[in-house]
This record gives sequence, C-alpha cells and structure tokens, in this order.
Amino acid sequence: MSPKAKKRVVGIVFVRLPLLLFLVVILFPFFWILSTSLKDAQEIMAPVLTYIPKAVTFKNYEKVWNSIGFNQFFFNSFCTSGVTVLNVMVVSLLGGYALARYKFAGKGFVMMLMLLTQMIPGIILVIPLFKIWLQLHLNNTLYSLMLTYSTTQLPFCMVMMSGFFAGLPRELEEAAQIDGCTLLGALFRILIPTIAPGIVATGAFAFVNSWNDFVYALNFINNQKLFTLPVGLSMMKGEFTIDYGALCAGCIISLIPVLLLFAYVQKYLVKGLAAGAVKG
Repeated sequence: MSPKAKKRVVGIVFVRLPLLLFLVVILFPFFWILSTSLKDAQEIMAPVLTYIPKAVTFKNYEKVWNSIGFNQFFFNSFCTSGVTVLNVMVVSLLGGYALARYKFAGKGFVMMLMLLTQMIPGIILVIPLFKIWLQLHLNNTLYSLMLTYSTTQLPFCMVMMSGFFAGLPRELEEAAQIDGCTLLGALFRILIPTIAPGIVATGAFAFVNSWNDFVYALNFINNQKLFTLPVGLSMMKGEFTIDYGALCAGCIISLIPVLLLFAYVQKYLVKGLAAGAVKG
C-alpha cells in the first residue's frame, strides 16, 4: 500500500468515522423528536418500537399551535428576544467602540468584570431581580424578561463587539473625518457597515440565549398568556400523563427559528467569539 493510500485510510479510520459516529449520536435525539411528532398516539404508545412513522400526521402540530396556545407562546418569545437584541445591539455598538478605541484607567479590569459576569449562574440572580421587578410593578410582564435578558447579555456582547472594532484600523475614522464626517458619522457610515458580520454574530448570540431561557421566564411570569416557549413546553407535562406527540411537536416548533438563524450566522458567530476573546 502506498503512503498516500495509508494516509487516506488512517484519515478515514481515525478522523472521519469517529466524526460520523459523533454526528449520529448528536443528531439522533433530534431525529427521535421529529419522528415522534409525526406519529399518532397509538403508534407512539405501541409496544413495538418504530423509528419511522408508519403514517405521517401533522395533527400534533395543529393541536400544539391552535389548542394549546403555542402561537401565543411563540409570539411572546419572539417579542422578548427581538427587543433584547435591539437593546443589546444599540448599547454594544457604542460601548464596544469605546472599549476598542479609548484608553482609560481600569479598562482591563472593566473588561475582565464583563467576562466574569458570564460565570455567574442565572439562578443566583432570580430572587434579587424578582424583588426589583416587584417593587417596580414589572413582575408578571414581558418587560421584566426584556430588561433581564438585555442586562445579562449586554456585557459579553459588548466585549464581542469591541473585538470587531479593535480589528479595524484607526485610519478609517481619520479618513472619514478628513472628508467631513463627525465621529458618529464615521461610526455609522464607515465602521458599522464594515463589521456587519460582527453585528450579526452578536445579535445571534443575544437572540439564542434569550430564546432558550427558562429560569427567568419560569420565575417572573405566572400568567399563561405571557408564557414563552420553554415555559410552555414544561407545562405540557401532566401529573399522570404526557402527550408525547404534542410535546415533541412543540419542541420542533421552538427549534426551527434557532436552527435557521444559527445555520445562517454560525461562521460569523465563531468569528465574533474568537475576535472578542483576543482583541482588546
């Protein structure tokens, strides 16, 4: 066997096959959820296990969307995540630019504190935040979630954004100012379009974390009409029975926006995380 053939065999055995096995292990739960969501109740509870639905049905999706109220849950999650992304992006753009371009006493310490906030478990903040929203009469409203998500996502997003700004040469702003732009004009007309991938990555990071949150939404909201998707899914588990078909259909519905978003921006998200980690 030639060296080239040996190298190819080694690559298949020690790289491609393990990666293929890992991919199967990762994707199998998603396949199982999708398959179960397309089965009727009799096939789901049948003693003989089936991986492929014998008769595909979309009744579980219709039941979840119309009867259980997932259309409202979806709208609540979309509103809270969308407002969070808008808040985070506005502040991150200005704050990230300041961190990247200006030198001030304690800058490194401030950035370190921002990164350290990501190490604090969210459950620790539930009680103090609940008391704050209670005193502000914002408990049991979507505003409490929007503010919570915005403040918890902002520090890391600001560091990510500063990494993108730090990767741009200062000559861009200077050239724009020579041509008559103000500092804000150079920021919005020159720098922001240049770091569009970073903006997309930062927004995606904030959106995914807000969309998937369960702890804050469970503790701050007790009105069923204001439930987000994660809380709505948890409430589908009954005391004695569980409608597995509807539950799996709800999981698929909640996964679709995040999967589509991440499939589109994943390369920008990785680039943003790397840039934010090494630039300063």
